[in-house]
Amino acid sequence: MMKLKGPEDGMDAVNKYLMYLVDKFPRSKEHVTHIDMQEDMVITKWFPLFLVVCIGTWLAILLFKGDFSLATILQTLCLTFVVFFAGLGVILFKFMSPGPFSKWALVLLSALLSVLILLFGELTAHFDMLRSFTEVLTDAGVNMDRAYMFIFAFLCLFLILLFTPTGVLVVTVAYLRRYMHRLFVSIHNNSKSGTRGAAEGFFMVPDIVDVDKVVLEPVIDYEEFNPRVSAYLWTYITVLGLIVSSYLFLSPYFLDTMTIGEMLSIMLLLSFFLPSMIIPWQIIKDLNANVLSSAPRPYYLWHGARHRLFQSFLTLGMFSMMFLLALYYGYSVEDMLVNYVCLVFPLVCISMMYAFIYTNHFNNILKAVIFARFTEEVEKADSDTEK
Repeated sequence: MMKLKGPEDGMDAVNKYLMYLVDKFPRSKEHVTHIDMQEDMVITKWFPLFLVVCIGTWLAILLFKGDFSLATILQTLCLTFVVFFAGLGVILFKFMSPGPFSKWALVLLSALLSVLILLFGELTAHFDMLRSFTEVLTDAGVNMDRAYMFIFAFLCLFLILLFTPTGVLVVTVAYLRRYMHRLFVSIHNNSKSGTRGAAEGFFMVPDIVDVDKVVLEPVIDYEEFNPRVSAYLWTYITVLGLIVSSYLFLSPYFLDTMTIGEMLSIMLLLSFFLPSMIIPWQIIKDLNANVLSSAPRPYYLWHGARHRLFQSFLTLGMFSMMFLLALYYGYSVEDMLVNYVCLVFPLVCISMMYAFIYTNHFNNILKAVIFARFTEEVEKADSDTEK
């Protein structure tokens, strides 16, 4: 059953303060009365071609530069995708559905985070964003005073933080709105036939649970910003970023072939795409998806999904082996910790931007679409079974 208001909980104080801020920004009073699925079909149809263009551009840039070192290959690949998704975000920004906060709030947040990241770089010898932009322009034969360089770097960061998350989220949500409901429908249909399918294994439903039916209970309120959803997404993106970064920061091979600045640059560019791996799992929690059986309690699919997600990335034995190898080859613990310290603040800023945009503009509509499509297909399947 779909609920329009959530229960009172410990986040009420935070939510009231957020709604106070909402009222300080001009916002659209438009309610979502119609969702155009045609847009999702267009995006999913042409996205493979978009990827081909990105890869083609990346290869052309490498050939033009003539530098095929591992650091250059990875940096160019990540930067190409970040820029192309920013371009996609520019095109689709005005088509985003209205949220509790006006889009002006996104602009202000992007500007604030851009300044903070640049100032952090000024204080961090190993990761100076301003120096990175200066080196890029110098390679292109452009020289600027430091003040103009700061303005240029700010504008670049501002546009990337505002539009790259928009592009990534639009594509991710389009695929989820078209296909996510099929996982739940699969479990439901298998329960009617008395069989177990791949979806049950994917969500790690225990063998002793004989599924009777699948229930989605999303809480949807277009007028309120949900701080709990934003906090969860913010935290999980940051944690996943730190886990993935370990494959760079603890690998003797990367430590030997790349500078700290190169590794941080690659990881931060890569972090713009980590949310596309988190949101499919997050939406399972937001839908309150659970399976009912003869057991007295429902089994929430989010529990299995969360375990599956971090099981795929967090292998303690592997990290321990990489850490010991790094120490064996003479890399100090201090050097490896510096990498993490330099990464945390900008990673938190990027995660915050994604969490805010997703919660404000995408979360409620995504839940509504998946719930509606799931309900429609389940009713149709049950009707066909009765016949």
